Amino acid sequence: MIDLNKPYNKLPTLPPIVDLKDQELLLSTIEASDAISQLKTMLTMSSRTILNTLDLLSPLFVPEAVSSSGVENIITTNDSVYYAKIQEERELNPAEKEALNYTRALMEGASKITRNGILTTNDYLTLQKIIEPTRAGIRKFSGTQLRNPVTNVVYYTPPVGEDRIRDLLHNFEKYFNEETPMHEVFARMAILHYQFEAIHPFGDGNGRTGRMLMPLYLMKQSRLPVPVLFISHYILDHRDDYYKKISNVTTKGKWKEWILYITEATTVQAKYTCAILEKIRSAISSVKQPIKDNLSYLYSTELVDYLFSNVYFTQKDFEKAVGISPMTARKYLTDLEKEKIVVKHKQTKRNRYIYITPKYIKILKQA
Repeated sequence: MIDLNKPYNKLPTLPPIVDLKDQELLLSTIEASDAISQLKTMLTMSSRTILNTLDLLSPLFVPEAVSSSGVENIITTNDSVYYAKIQEERELNPAEKEALNYTRALMEGASKITRNGILTTNDYLTLQKIIEPTRAGIRKFSGTQLRNPVTNVVYYTPPVGEDRIRDLLHNFEKYFNEETPMHEVFARMAILHYQFEAIHPFGDGNGRTGRMLMPLYLMKQSRLPVPVLFISHYILDHRDDYYKKISNVTTKGKWKEWILYITEATTVQAKYTCAILEKIRSAISSVKQPIKDNLSYLYSTELVDYLFSNVYFTQKDFEKAVGISPMTARKYLTDLEKEKIVVKHKQTKRNRYIYITPKYIKILKQA
């Protein structure tokens, strides 16, 4: 038994003592593996590089950012964050900044894995600094306790001391970057998430960084080409179970129930993400054909990709991305508007118009 009011400096290192060949765990792994394989197939775009795919799919990071912030009671909406991307920094509210920082950090993490094949402790620090720029770095102060916000009862006190935290992170890093047997990937992802939350290495942003590391781990293990998996969406919908099961690992050693929870979350959200991608693919096809039929002179893959990777955009953004003059951009956007492929709105408090692809934004608002 541990004293939840005292720092858990004896937090065990990885791997934990748990039978990852347990029949129930293996069955749940098969389901998760099938769902993730389907998602991987949908995310794989052979004609594009991974970095270009990241750019194209970056709007899908926003629903995950909004849900992950929601777990921390930082409330915003998908649409608000999409709109925030074209606003000045000074115009954003704190919740919008939080969610935008999350999407930037997720992009950075994915790029690092693509370039280096691993994530190190310094990389975790980089991601947390993007998420929480004013409270960056390893937690050096004592007195941190995790409390129930309603009852104010302490439910966990993480380890203290920078040296101890760095030792635990070094062990975490080694486990994260190990080549993993196929049947252990999802169980290890659950184990890693628990361990990161238990170390609680930062003054703030631990939950968001820890949840981000789950899809990044699947990317590291070559199970996903990009970290598009709305796992925080599941956690937000089942938040009470999340906190109960993660606490039971600490106090009762109930690893199996925790791993099953995360594996179920992976299966459900992989299927959910596939459904979103299918809707987007259908929307892209429905836009491509009328452009080819009626506006063939402006059709290009780059143009269609732009319409489906930028939720709100301005004419200036459009002309720069597509590589055309202001006059040509105005003509293209006018013609796209006539075909109802894009819609134009006057931006509040600004002397400019913004454009959206309505079929795309409708899907993303519901993600």
